[in-house]
Amino acid sequence: MKKCPYCFETIDDHPSKCPHCEQFLIDEPIEVDYSGIDKKKCFFCGKKVLKEAKVCRFCHKWLDQVDHGASDFDQI
Repeated sequence: MKKCPYCFETIDDHPSKCPHCEQFLIDEPIEVDYSGIDKKKCFFCGKKVLKEAKVCRFCHKWLDQVDHGASDFDQI
């Protein structure tokens, strides 16, 4: 099963753009044997996305920037 490296949703073959998060696939799709079920809330829109996601499939904002910003804030 191939997953988008950004939103971690299932994709077919190797499209140039993910149909879920609409990010251009610069990185290779991820090959996994399982489908993720753990979810987290998007900090921006509040909808549930897969825990592994770096991009929200609904509002298309980068979630890993929030994670990095939060860890930087903790160090102050």
